[in-house]
Amino acid sequence: MTAAPYPSPGVAAAPDMRPGWRIGVGWSLILVAVVFAVAVPALDILQAPPAATAVHDHGATQAAPIVHSSDAIAVAAELLLILVVGLSLLMPGLLRSERGFALVGGLSLLYADGILHWFAILEHLGAVPSMWFFAASGAVQIFAIPFALRWQRVAWWSGVALSVFFLVLYASVLIVPEPLGVEPEGVTGLGLLSKAAELGTLGGMAGYFGSRIVPGILRRVLHNRLVVELLLGGAVLTATIAGVEASWRLLPIPVFQLAAVILIVFILSLAVAHRRENTLAVVMAWVLGFSVVLGHLLYAAYYLTLGLVEPLSLCVLGAASLAAPAAASIALRPPRRAARGAELPSGTQGVH
Repeated sequence: MTAAPYPSPGVAAAPDMRPGWRIGVGWSLILVAVVFAVAVPALDILQAPPAATAVHDHGATQAAPIVHSSDAIAVAAELLLILVVGLSLLMPGLLRSERGFALVGGLSLLYADGILHWFAILEHLGAVPSMWFFAASGAVQIFAIPFALRWQRVAWWSGVALSVFFLVLYASVLIVPEPLGVEPEGVTGLGLLSKAAELGTLGGMAGYFGSRIVPGILRRVLHNRLVVELLLGGAVLTATIAGVEASWRLLPIPVFQLAAVILIVFILSLAVAHRRENTLAVVMAWVLGFSVVLGHLLYAAYYLTLGLVEPLSLCVLGAASLAAPAAASIALRPPRRAARGAELPSGTQGVH
């Protein structure tokens, strides 16, 4: 018996919840935590000392370190506790359910990461694109919580896909200048804390979804020989582009070496995922492939700001060589392979 590709609107993501939007104490506490979360960035910005409101500039040395509001930190901690209590009341069988415990942990850390992204707004005051990015990121994570409890698809996109995106993006901007930036980001305590929260979110979602944390369609794509060959060709083209950029002294040698390692692991992961039902290989292939595409796009934005047409064109070509086959194969939805092994536990079939 095969699982449905998506949960119906009446299927709740939480394992011990009844379908519906019945408002009780648990739901009320969750809504309080979500709605009043907007007070955190407001307090943090309004109570910031004047030295912390200078324009964010990677190339300038700030006169004083950023000091976050103690009131904002206290409110954030209280709201996080309220959310955890609300989630626990919503799922009374939490202590008896490993999946329920994992879901509560994952959603709580997702909420915490959204709050941390809102704290990052203060550290990027004056850099309008970065401010809007952190504001929107935090809002998506926090306001997704009630819907993630209702629909598994929302839980997967907000807890799994978004966390992977943030982790890969953070690793990338430590190496490549962010769009409209002149140099890579530096490592900060807030950034490391946010990445720890995202890793914890992924761990919680892995405990909840199980092996279905990797949607079936992403597995099936890597069983298509033509797609895998095109992706391998894109990897070879990327290696060539990286070599050309290094020869032009646009790509630092350490970055070139790191790209070479990523491409080698990507190729090995593709080979294993194509031949075997290996979840780790599938995850590695998709994450590394996305990392390479994102690296191409970030460097393309960087070259655009410098007015370098030739390397910009190469980066766009490299990104398209990997993104186009994957996107086309997902859109075409290749036929399912025959089901193998025992049926997965109930409740994990919501994401494909």
